[in-house]
Amino acid sequence: MKLSRWSRKRLGRVIKKMFGKEASWNQRGDFCFVHLDEIPKEVRTARADEFSPTDFFDPTCPHCKPFLDDGAIMVYTDEDLVGIRMLENGMVETVMLRKSLEAVAN
Repeated sequence: MKLSRWSRKRLGRVIKKMFGKEASWNQRGDFCFVHLDEIPKEVRTARADEFSPTDFFDPTCPHCKPFLDDGAIMVYTDEDLVGIRMLENGMVETVMLRKSLEAVAN
């Protein structure tokens, strides 16, 4: 389900249900960026502006291709980056894209 086809209002409702009313987010094309970490607005904007999907998803990988084709909700936490793809049946598919070295060591 392509995220760019979603209305901003619908996407906002989904984000608030999934992450709470205080979650900050922005959207660029088929990707929505949810920021659960405490960062300045300029950093949030830069994440969206500088985001390149092929840096995180391999176009030749059959598991990554749906994320590239449909877009994803990219969730930034203090240590992790998770991609969430919304499926037609209301379910979600997630993938851990980055985990800090400190988090991996623990």
